[in-house]
Amino acid sequence: MNRSKKGKNRKLFKKKSHSNNRLGCIIAIIVLIPILFGVYLYCQQINIQKNNELQTDTSLQIPLGKDLETPISLVPLQEQIIRHSGYTVSYNKDLKIPNWVSYELTREETKGKEKRGNRFIADPLVTGPIATNADYTRSGYDKGHMAPAADMKWSPEAMKESFYFSNMCPQHPQLNRRGWKNLEEKIRNWAIADSAIIIICGPIIEKQPKTIGKNKVAVPQRFFKVVLSPFAKPIRAIGFLFNNEQAVEPLSSYVVTVDSIESLTNMDFFAPLPDEIENKIEANANYSLWPN
Repeated sequence: MNRSKKGKNRKLFKKKSHSNNRLGCIIAIIVLIPILFGVYLYCQQINIQKNNELQTDTSLQIPLGKDLETPISLVPLQEQIIRHSGYTVSYNKDLKIPNWVSYELTREETKGKEKRGNRFIADPLVTGPIATNADYTRSGYDKGHMAPAADMKWSPEAMKESFYFSNMCPQHPQLNRRGWKNLEEKIRNWAIADSAIIIICGPIIEKQPKTIGKNKVAVPQRFFKVVLSPFAKPIRAIGFLFNNEQAVEPLSSYVVTVDSIESLTNMDFFAPLPDEIENKIEANANYSLWPN
């Protein structure tokens, strides 16, 4: 074969190679398009499914606030249930402190103008012994509100009730004035953002607690607080656990699941919720989901 024919063959081969490469690219693009489109559709379907689950959750009937405020004790408990205008308390006459205190805080209630009281008095509805100011004097502990006075500014009666000793526990000063107070302020912000929230809080007591005063008021080892936002979309719940000592870390350091507090207290919180909602929200504790 002469050189001119060889040159023509090389050119022809190059043209065919370029054509083949171009054709290969076109085929690859044609193949990839439906694959990518399929991935897109799959992602869309997942999002739709999540939205449907969320809509299903929020479409289930949510009980009224009062129904959600009362925890169920899973073990026998010494208690007297007292329903005040501002909060409900399970009072323990043996310990002279509450087992728990619960209330709903609404956005409107945070706008109250009632001035803070400062007169700690016996709860007139309590049957049996109760703490006095003398029990706390020089004890090293603050009279720690469970339902804070600042949440009761919407009513003179509710403000007065918040200073009943049935609403008090011996609390380390640097818990009462720092971490516990910071959480109370944060919860008021959540009530404003979410229109209304449910709060249940109280002490965690060991079998033989330390006591203070003539009336032998029990000193809790820890304190819990669980919060439910029933009107948020999706519904949220979160728990907080503090040792009865100085608490100066960020609030996120004290976050726990509601489930874990139920285990510690032998109580079932928010039991009237549909099970599929209750199980989901009580197993999660994501502080970042709550308004800043």
